[in-house]
Amino acid sequence: MDHTRETTQERRVICQIDRGYSRDNDIGKVRAYFEILPNNDVIPINAAGYSHFCDTERVFVTAKYSEIQERFEDRLFEVICIPSTFEVRDGDCKYITRMPSCSELRNLTICQIFDTTMPTATDPVAVLDSKPITRTILIRENGNVSGPFEYTHQSPEDHSDTSNNILYRMSLKAQSTPFLPSMPPFHIGKLTTAQCASSMFEKPGEPTLLCNIKRTFERAVFEDFISDDQILSIYGGKIAQNAEIRMFNKMMITQIRKSFAHNNDQKRFPERIRRLFSALETAHSWQGERQDLIDSFLATKSGKALVSNYISTNRDEFFKGEKQTYLTQLEKDNQFQRNELTELETKKSILVSEIQKLQREHEKLELDEHLEVATVTRAQKEMIDAQMVEKRQEIEQLNASLKDLNHKYQDLNTLEKYNAKVAYLKERIREEQTEQIQLGKEVERVRSELKEENETLTKRLLALKPSVDALSGIAPRKKSKTICYGVDVRQKSEVPSEDIRDELIKSTLQSLSKLGRKLSYNATTNLLCTIAQSQFTLFSGRPGTGKTSLAKLLGHSLGLQNRLLNIPVARGWTSSKDVLGFYNALSGSFTPAATGLYELMTQLDSEIKQDEDSAPAIVLLDEFNLSQPEHYFSPFLEMADPESKRTIITSDLDKPYLSVPEHLRFLGTINHDASVQPLTPRMLDRAAIISFDEVEMDYDLSLSQAIRIEDIEDIVPLSGKQFLQAFTPQSLELPQDIERVLKGIIDVLRDTRSEFGHPITISFRKIKAIRAYHNVTASMYIDSRFTALDYSISQHIIPLLNGYGQPFGRRLEQLQLTIPDEMIISHTMLKRLIDNGAQNIHTYGFNL
Repeated sequence: MDHTRETTQERRVICQIDRGYSRDNDIGKVRAYFEILPNNDVIPINAAGYSHFCDTERVFVTAKYSEIQERFEDRLFEVICIPSTFEVRDGDCKYITRMPSCSELRNLTICQIFDTTMPTATDPVAVLDSKPITRTILIRENGNVSGPFEYTHQSPEDHSDTSNNILYRMSLKAQSTPFLPSMPPFHIGKLTTAQCASSMFEKPGEPTLLCNIKRTFERAVFEDFISDDQILSIYGGKIAQNAEIRMFNKMMITQIRKSFAHNNDQKRFPERIRRLFSALETAHSWQGERQDLIDSFLATKSGKALVSNYISTNRDEFFKGEKQTYLTQLEKDNQFQRNELTELETKKSILVSEIQKLQREHEKLELDEHLEVATVTRAQKEMIDAQMVEKRQEIEQLNASLKDLNHKYQDLNTLEKYNAKVAYLKERIREEQTEQIQLGKEVERVRSELKEENETLTKRLLALKPSVDALSGIAPRKKSKTICYGVDVRQKSEVPSEDIRDELIKSTLQSLSKLGRKLSYNATTNLLCTIAQSQFTLFSGRPGTGKTSLAKLLGHSLGLQNRLLNIPVARGWTSSKDVLGFYNALSGSFTPAATGLYELMTQLDSEIKQDEDSAPAIVLLDEFNLSQPEHYFSPFLEMADPESKRTIITSDLDKPYLSVPEHLRFLGTINHDASVQPLTPRMLDRAAIISFDEVEMDYDLSLSQAIRIEDIEDIVPLSGKQFLQAFTPQSLELPQDIERVLKGIIDVLRDTRSEFGHPITISFRKIKAIRAYHNVTASMYIDSRFTALDYSISQHIIPLLNGYGQPFGRRLEQLQLTIPDEMIISHTMLKRLIDNGAQNIHTYGFNL
């Protein structure tokens, strides 16, 4: 059966770098493995029954071959090519292409097949004879093809075979997110070679590849291939969330086993549960050895350094209990010494009194001339003198003790003074509070009087206004024609969200291409996902990069019509009345601003009250930061928080509140120069910022003209709920390697060491946004495992990097080392940030 093609001369093929020819002219060839038909079906190159492509199965690159080689390396990529205008002889390529016509491969389209021993789920290690060129791979053994598998390198050069060819050890893992609705999580498909022969490219000396993965594996038999790490991650998390499980011992393992007796997974996947408890029992038996190892490590120099570093970092929390105990003991000692001092003072007073009494008796004996000498013997006098000496010695000892106590507790008098001062200040505070309450009552009385007078004046003005207008010759204003913001939406269907998402991305790509704006699959996916997941999305870039035009074309491609509201921001806007309007007390009605936002909000409020299934709505704020957004846009900023009530206060008696639906999104275009206001941390934390400075200009190889918006049929949009659900993540968990990279980035930015300047804290809102974005788009970007994280970091983290001084520059350089090389967008933006800072006296900032 012969399949005809469209009249266009362009052809789309899936290629790999082949060889370069001339460094001066920078030309070369790329190897074509598959062709993409106009209906987006993928077939092996030069497949029988289809239009012949080229005997060489190559495409000639006319310029910038080295850039293509540097960008795609050994990965597969998509190429749009056109027939050569030169005479084609035998051995020449019939088709040519250029750098702008090469783009990343989208979706799970191609998988490489390796002939090797099929590993088991408990020991998922495969030995491959070459590095994979696709993001996922398939294993073929005994005529059966199994997969697809995600893989990670165990070692780059583990060993060699008998022919000295390098073999690569790869750790395999089933995809956590199934690419087919009928495929359970952590499963792989298995089919025969004959079942996938029509979609296979297999030639000697070339990699064996399989296309149309989704369609081919619809006939596959699914097998469970969950790894031990994934088992512990899934079920271990559920066990850890159980409040009854507080310690890990043999009895607790028995209790966990009983709790799993009625679990659905026990019936569906008994082997999983068996492996789970095997791992738990192994972990329990290792507890004693682990404790010995920990004790041995802590006795070493490195262990002591680790403990010392932890204590110095967490000193306040670590010594909290000891500090409180020490303060309590000090208080007890203080009270004891106070009592001891009081007792000594009492003893001193008694002794002084006795000495004075004895002194008086001694003087009386000496001066009493009438007392007979015979009655006072020498012995009595000596006894009295001895008693006085003894008492004086006791006084000297008490004075010495008292001096020591006064020196030791000299701060007690200061403490008493402070206590007296605190009591005085408390009394002053009570007096001030009483005075404040009286002033508050007086303010309320004055406010009430002013309100009554204002209402009286307003009524008089309203009564006089018609007469004044008539005398002034002012005719009543006619109502302007209203714009229709209502749009019909598609009927609901039971199609899975993944299929709705794929269809939406594909239709948006085609619509933008017809309108003359060609974007890559990754760029389109990023735009739609970011807008759906973020309340505020900002397009940042130099003038002329097409920010505003792309936003308008995107609105039309989604079928929004008037529900994409374009508002040019003016300099000097200071409040919401400039963009929304205000309540006019004279006319007793709400006066909308000329932007049209109030009318759109009224339509959306009506749709919510009538429970209509309505289309999404986008408000485009052109030159978003020409005035300070926190001033004129403050009522909408709190809608970025999940706990927001999503209402706007109008003060209008007829419509005091306007409800705002979830599917209303805000786009903004921003520049960075002296004519605009810098974005504040509050705005940066709530917005996703897409940089247009990283986007290359599109060069169309065809001669066809772009179609005008007026000439394209109206597109029926999805409902707002379907649009949001299509990009809603199923969970916020990340794969271990992605989680490790994200944690490393956050730790580098919040490092409090002075050598890195001031730290940057990443909010929970940003971390949640990054996780949501990655879980939706990770399976859609197949060029690199880190592509989804690359986009999210460039939009949520890089814009926050603002700082001064050489230490902050060192922090950015450390961040450069933390980000994997595959994250090209983030590396490019970070390098420009560092270079610009070095040229501007170490002033760094995306937003400076």
